[in-house]
Amino acid sequence: MSHIEGSEPDRNKKIIIVGAGVFGLSTALHLARRGYNDIHMCDYQPYHENSYACSAGCDAASCDENKILRASYGDAKLYQDLAFKAMPTPENELPPGLTPEVKLWHNCGFLRLSDGDDYDQEKEGQTQNNFPPDRKHTQYRVTDTTRRKDAQADGIPFSKIDPFDRFGKGLPFDGMLDMTAGFVLASRACAFALNLCHKLGVHTYFGPQHRMKSLVRKDNRVLGIITNDGNEHTGDIVIVACGGWTPSLLPEIEQLVETTAGSVLSIRLPTDRPDLWDKYSPERFPVWSWSMGSYKLGQNLCGLYGMPRTPEGVVKVAFRGAKWTNYAHRSDASARVVSYPKTDVDEIPEQAMQVIRTFCEENLLDLLELELERGRLCWYSDTVDNSFLIDYVPGTENLICATGGSGHGFKFLPVLGEHVVDVLEKKDTEYTRLFKWRGVPDGERNGLEEGPGGWRTLDNQKLVGREEWKRKPPQTPSADNDRTVSKL
Repeated sequence: MSHIEGSEPDRNKKIIIVGAGVFGLSTALHLARRGYNDIHMCDYQPYHENSYACSAGCDAASCDENKILRASYGDAKLYQDLAFKAMPTPENELPPGLTPEVKLWHNCGFLRLSDGDDYDQEKEGQTQNNFPPDRKHTQYRVTDTTRRKDAQADGIPFSKIDPFDRFGKGLPFDGMLDMTAGFVLASRACAFALNLCHKLGVHTYFGPQHRMKSLVRKDNRVLGIITNDGNEHTGDIVIVACGGWTPSLLPEIEQLVETTAGSVLSIRLPTDRPDLWDKYSPERFPVWSWSMGSYKLGQNLCGLYGMPRTPEGVVKVAFRGAKWTNYAHRSDASARVVSYPKTDVDEIPEQAMQVIRTFCEENLLDLLELELERGRLCWYSDTVDNSFLIDYVPGTENLICATGGSGHGFKFLPVLGEHVVDVLEKKDTEYTRLFKWRGVPDGERNGLEEGPGGWRTLDNQKLVGREEWKRKPPQTPSADNDRTVSKL
């Protein structure tokens, strides 16, 4: 059903948003900006106290030191255009209350790399073809001598072309430095958005007692939600935007969305190492990724990414080549076992640690000399095709799911809610069609076809922490293995 042109939606409806991460925050902001005046947002995390800081125990995917902001999407031009729209402009990149020393948006560049053999020429070509003409000059192929000289002439330090000194070491690599991109201080951005929500009159309910326990259903309608404290909260429309917890709350999406985890390590630079603070600063070091393909168990080095240091000196290195699952929750409605976030561990799978360590041994050796501050699993909601799922739940006229961030949703915080509100108002747009409910494809479904029997499940993994990060003595290469990387 399409929105009737010229008709006005009822903006006095009471709307309940379950979840205060990026999807929930952005939805609340755009509802308020569009004139809705009875908006209620709940979450089990006390965000009003911990400001979304993962170091304070926040465990949603939105709660992080930093997140990549990039518009490189291959042939997915609608996502590219939406990402460019979400990028801060010079006049609004520094919101009130933040100083120049602690700004949200760092336009430090994004270096997409591989060892050369698996350079994704096709996808990179699609990205470059889709970029607007006035931004094409911001793209620098690292193996192109002319473009390297152009980067130098444009004032870009060579350390952003080759932060791992692979030229100096004689190691193969290829890739693209994209100077439209960078990173956002994620937790701070969420806290800032929450403050805007409060200023716009959004009612918030935070803390364990406000965790949604179940929906209240009657026939083809949802009457509201029941929270952990036993209270029932009625509403005209319920929007479930709980990230990795969504499949456990909405059985209808179990075959479309799977909760998966990436492996994230945080290394804090010592305050007495100004050389490292300078090397990993956003002014000299880019956001980077390495061979963002599928990981083959014990066989390849891929799915890695990392960030420059934060203002506090934290450098992040992460592995997303294997998307870990945790089939530990049985749905009350369907009786299926679904993957569920396991956030009570400060370790990562040994396979992930091995990949990260091997990469660092060749490219970021100085990080292995430092203490690992924290290892953790960051839980996402992955759809069958990595595209968001924002739509009314079939068969329920006033229930909307807004989920499926699939590891790339954070960057859309400023703009995503606009399209959730369009869904709510049943408008027919290119984005409501992009995010709409869809069927389950045959064959491969972004890993969902594996289920509890897949190799990625946590019960098949050995978890390791700080003890495995300590730098180990270098191994003497054997005659048939002179590169550790090739024998992962």
